[in-house]
This record gives sequence, C-alpha cells and structure tokens, in this order.
Amino acid sequence: MDQVGGYRLVALLGEGGMGRVHLGRAASGRLVAVKTVREHLAADPLFRERFRREAAAARSVAGPFTAAVLDADPEAVRPWLATEFCTGPTLTGAVSALGPPAPGELAALGAALAEAVAAVHAAGLVHRDLKPSNVVVTRDGPMVIDFGIARAAAEESLTGSGEIVGSPGFIAPELLTGAGEPGPAVDVFALGALLAYAATGHPPFGTGPVHQVLYRTTHGVPDLGGVPAGGPDAAYGWRELLGACLSREPGDRPTVAEVLSTCAGWTDGDPWWEREAMTGLIRRREEEIAALVAEAPPGTPSNTPDVPDESGVSEESDEAPAPGAADVTTTRAVAGAKSGTAVSGGRGADRRRFLRWGGAALAGAAAAGTVAWLASLTGNGDADGAESGASASPGPYARGRVLWTRDTGGARPLRHGGALYLVGTGALTRLDARSGAVVWSHRTDDITEAVPGPELVHVLRVSPYVGASVTTLDAANGAVRWSAETVRRNPRRPPELLGFGSDDMGDGTEGAFSVAAGVLCLVTYSSYATAWHRRTAPGATWRAYGYDARTGDALWFHQGGKAGVVGMHQAGGRIAVATARTSFSADGEENGEPLAVLRAADGTPERAIPGGSRRPEAHPGSRGVHHYAARGRLSAVDLATRRTLWSREPDGEADDVTITPAAVAGLVHSGTYDTLSALDAKTGRTRWSVTGVGPPEDGVPLVSGGLVYGVGRAPEGEETPDGRPAWGVHARNAATGALVWAAETGPATAVVTGPDPADSGEDADGESAESGGREGTAGAGLVHVSVDGVLSTFAAPEVRA
Repeated sequence: MDQVGGYRLVALLGEGGMGRVHLGRAASGRLVAVKTVREHLAADPLFRERFRREAAAARSVAGPFTAAVLDADPEAVRPWLATEFCTGPTLTGAVSALGPPAPGELAALGAALAEAVAAVHAAGLVHRDLKPSNVVVTRDGPMVIDFGIARAAAEESLTGSGEIVGSPGFIAPELLTGAGEPGPAVDVFALGALLAYAATGHPPFGTGPVHQVLYRTTHGVPDLGGVPAGGPDAAYGWRELLGACLSREPGDRPTVAEVLSTCAGWTDGDPWWEREAMTGLIRRREEEIAALVAEAPPGTPSNTPDVPDESGVSEESDEAPAPGAADVTTTRAVAGAKSGTAVSGGRGADRRRFLRWGGAALAGAAAAGTVAWLASLTGNGDADGAESGASASPGPYARGRVLWTRDTGGARPLRHGGALYLVGTGALTRLDARSGAVVWSHRTDDITEAVPGPELVHVLRVSPYVGASVTTLDAANGAVRWSAETVRRNPRRPPELLGFGSDDMGDGTEGAFSVAAGVLCLVTYSSYATAWHRRTAPGATWRAYGYDARTGDALWFHQGGKAGVVGMHQAGGRIAVATARTSFSADGEENGEPLAVLRAADGTPERAIPGGSRRPEAHPGSRGVHHYAARGRLSAVDLATRRTLWSREPDGEADDVTITPAAVAGLVHSGTYDTLSALDAKTGRTRWSVTGVGPPEDGVPLVSGGLVYGVGRAPEGEETPDGRPAWGVHARNAATGALVWAAETGPATAVVTGPDPADSGEDADGESAESGGREGTAGAGLVHVSVDGVLSTFAAPEVRA
C-alpha cells in the first residue's frame, strides 16, 4: 500500500491487533500519522458506524494542546484516520529522563492538560484513556493524543457494552465497578492520576499485575507521597487538589474548569517544556525522526520491518507498557539485531533538511509520540504510566559478543582487578579474566565465601562437623599463607574455654567473617532460625575472633550473647555483629535484636544499639548513606545517625524487591523480577523505570561503568512462556534507562564486571573490603555472565554520551 487517502506512506511504524500506523506525507509535505484498521473490523457495520460518529466529533476538537484529527474515511475498504504528528518525548519519557517537574512547572503542565481535556469534552467526547504515554511534550507544550476513536470503536464492536476501556491505574473506579458511565469525571480522575505520576515519578495506585492495580484503584487510597505539599508560602495545595481528583465518587471530583483555574493560578516562571533540559530532549527526537525520514527512498514507502506486537499481558486487560521514551529507530534496531551486528542509529541526519522536507506546518512528533499512537490503536498502551518502556522499543544498541565460555559446575564468579575467581563448595579457582585460562585452584571442602585482595585471598569454610575456619591464600599462586583451622585452640580464648572443657558450650557449626583495615574477624555461632535449631543448641552464644589479616596472628577474642548471627559489617575501626534469637516475628519483621559493636583493634565491646540488627551497616564508624529493601519498602538511611532519609514503595511487585546499597552519580537502582528502576538517591523519586527487565537471580542490579545490568526480555519484544524476563542480559544507561547493549544468555544467575583499580573495594591497607569490588567500574572491559553452571565472558559495552 503506497498511498492512503492522498497521503503517501513514508514508513511503517508498527502494527498490532487493531491495525497499522504509518508515517505519511501530505501533498504539501506535511508529515502525518496514518492509522489503518484491520479487514475483519472493517467488515463489521457496528464498528464503521461508531468509527464514523467519533471521527466526525474528533475533527471538531480544537485546542492548543490537542493533536488534531486531520482527515478520516470511515467508508474506505480499510477505514483510516490521519492525525497531526507531534514531535517530543511522551510524558512518561520526559519524567523518566528529567525527573518530576517543580511545583510551578507542574502547574503549567496541569493547566495545559486541563485545557486539552476541556477541548475534548467541548466536542462531545470523553477521552477515556488519558495517561502519560498519551501525552507528547512538544516545543508548543504538551499535546494530548489519541481520543480513543479506533480503539474504543473496535473494542465495543468486538466485546459489546460493559467492556472497560482505559489503562490500569488511570481508570476511574465507577468504570471498574460498573456504577457509572464514561462522563467528564472519568477524565478528571485520569488527569489527577497523570499529574500525580508527573509529580512523583510513580503512579498513585502503584504498579504490578493488572488485577492488583485495579483492586487498589477501587478499594485503596492513592499514594501521594512525594507530591509537593505546598509552594513557597504553602500555596500550592497539590495533595488536596490531586486527592480530590482521585476521589472514588465522581461527584466529589472538581470539574475540568476548576482544575484548569486552580493550576493556572499556580504557574510560576517559564513552562516546563521551554526549559533547556526539555528542549534538548525534543531536539533529539527531531533528529531521530529526521534520520528515519532521510532513509526512506523518495516516492516509495520504507522497507522498515514491522514493530513487533508487545502485548502479552494478563487477560484482565490488553494493556502493556508503552514505548514511552523509545525511538522510532526501533525499526532499524530490529533489523540490525536479527543479523547479530551492532546497531547504529543514524544520528547525524540533517535536521534542517528534515524540516524543509516536512514543511513548515509540521506540528512535530517524536518517535515516542508516534508509537504511542500505535499503542493506542493496537491495544498496547501504557499499563501503569510508570515505565519509560525502553524495554519494549529499543533504540540503537550493540549485541554482546562472546569471548569465551567455561563450565563452572555451579561455582559463583567473583572479580577483583584483573583476577576472576570461581567460588565453589569444593574449590576456589582463579582464572585469567580475558582468556578463561586457569591460573591456580585451591581444592578443599565446605567453602562458603571468599574475599579477595590485591595480595591475599581469604576463604571461609563452614563444616557441619568441624564448624567455621579461615584459610588465607597468596593471590598470585594460590599457596596457603596461613590458616585458622581449629578455633578451639585460639590462644586468645579464656582458659575455661580452651580445649573441650565441661564449661564450654561449643562454637556452633555456623560462621561468618569480614576483612577491613588489616583485621580479619571470624564469628562462630549456632543457628536460631527454626524451632529445631533452638532446641538442638539451647543457650549457644556467638563468638568473635580477631586475626591479623596478613600474618594470621590471633589478636583477640570476644564472647557475645545467646543468639545466632544474621549479618556483619566492618568499617571505621568497628565491627558490627547483627544477631537474632528467632528467624522472623509475627509481622514478618526480623526481631529487633541489639547490634553489638566491637572495636576492631582489640575486640572490646563499644556499645549495643537497640534494634540495630536490622541494619548492621549503621553503627559508629560508618559514614555515608546505605539503601535498603526490606518488608516490601525501599529506604535510605544515614549510617552515622541511623536516621531514615526517605522510604517508599517500589516500582513493581514489592515481595522480591532489591536495591543497590550505594548511590552512583546521584542514583540508586532497584529491581523486581520484571521491573528495573533508577531512583534519585536524595529523594527516592523515580527517575526512570522499565518493565520486562529485572535484576539477575542473585538479587541486586549491578551498576558498573555508567551502566546498570539486568536480565530482560528480548529487545525486540519476545516473551518467555511464564512471562519472566529470561532472554538475556541487558546493559542500560544508568542515568536514562536507555538500552545500550544486550546479549542472549538465558536466565542469568549472576553478572559481574571488572572493577577499576581506583574503585576496587580495597581499604587503606590494601586488603579487600566486603564488596570485593562488585560496584567498581568496568575498567577491565569484560562482563561475565553465569547461567546454569556455564560462565560466558563478553566484551563490555561503552556508555554513549
């Protein structure tokens, strides 16, 4: 199909169950988005009638913040609709890239969107699907797109009355319960949810499975944490306004005119879309569209491959994450990815040439805006408004190239500088990171942990028969430097505890250790995790042994209380030992046992912090901020004061959420099984979030060299049968979430990179700290991925500016 209704088709942007969307060109040179519908819908008289009525009404929508419907032909063999083509990121992409706007900027956004909704209502329509991915931020302001014409008509034709039209998290409760018809109050509710998302970076009814979001919408209260409480003189009242918009009862909501009037009175300074950061995003979108148009042969439609259908959502809704901030260059990326080559985006296209080609009447449209039109037509909309959708529509990215693979027998990979270690229960093996060749292997039973340094590698062994012991190896050749095989013979133990005297309750069969500032601390204990453990080791205490990390000389001994050990942390000349006498309390929270703090130099107890065992890193001697994921919430804690700086619910499911403990470049990264997010380290606000990708199975996203690594679905949108993102490893720009690199590996259990020597986790004495360099930058240029006992090594990607 070369032409539709006088519009020459330039590029196929995508297709789905409802139809196709093309980039089209009018005779005047103006670029438009042309929607065509499927034959089976065109054959339905009810669909055509509804399409006819709503297309006619939509053409009368006139407002500075609505994308105009330019032309339509409901009587064509394949009905079609031509709309204004808007250049800029979606609101989802803008908030993800730049963070929430300031209160005054939010007010300008709210006033513009309220004016757009008022224009839709004045035409006798109700939008019914107002959400962040249906708002494109252009040079002229936010443009509300997609009045739901084709999609609503198709759904009504296919399903009959009573079907819910909208996106989870933005659908008014009366539509979910069947208690009301889609009137103007429906759009006020969606507008309130949209502005709450813009203000906080997350939707007010959370994310996750559709049925959970819908349940929270009808039975819960909106989460307005992070919404500004007031302006300079507490004059904004945002929480009150948005809370009213999100009222369950339609009659309790303000009118669109009232929202417009209120927001207009709160505006302050230049509008958000005229600020330099936003205009920069818009310029990049223009250049990407210019590249797409420049590649199309003159006079013919583009041979660009179709954008895959990204649905694959629960049966309660046919919504899936929209490609918020993604590029139209997806089509070229798909072609390159299928050939296994690195993909480039043609960013050098001449923007001025594009604007001349497109004509001065171009109202502007970004790839994201265009594909958002596709999403609404095909039913692939934004399910919750919190995701940037980068996983659904990738821009230019490189494909991973395997350098070598090795069967590890399930051993865990660990990097330190140029060394790669495999930590297995029966051996610790050092490999050359670049070749995979074995440098040395130390074979012994019951290895549970290893802490490498530049000269020494400390190995913890925990035997169910002998208990805990430490062996220290030469990092260069694997030779044993010293060992503490039998702690009962430690000369620092009191005389009454030496040997196997009757007064000795034993050291228990569990162990943990830490290394910092030249001191190695070994802790032995008995587990208190279950009733069986407590019965078999009644009254067992934990014991701490201090050793010189280089020589193995015994420095001190300390006997603690009757409890098991659940964590350790060593910093600032202190060793904190977290204990617990049970596993979990009735409310699912670890018991608030005291945190014992010892002086690392001599083992002297310094203090006990009540309830401190939940956060062993927070003790005297610690500095900075540590981030926690516990009991379904994320939080930031000042370690020196133990004060909680912020706390919030995660993006995605809360049950398995993890978070990077330390901030990198002002961001921390959290993940659930299928959501990866970047949060502002100071406020906890979401900076970007993508679905279809989560952390490796070992739990925490890996941040290295300006990238964050996770396990995701295929960038082209393929999905595993169980819905888990298990295709392979993604490397995403840590600041923006944009896909930089991907490798088809399968469900990775661990991803490690080579740290930069300047950030290798070494302490002042040259010994490795507990992190082992996990959070260093990818200075060695390698990425190691462990899947089902096989370790694959790839050349590390580079961050694009």
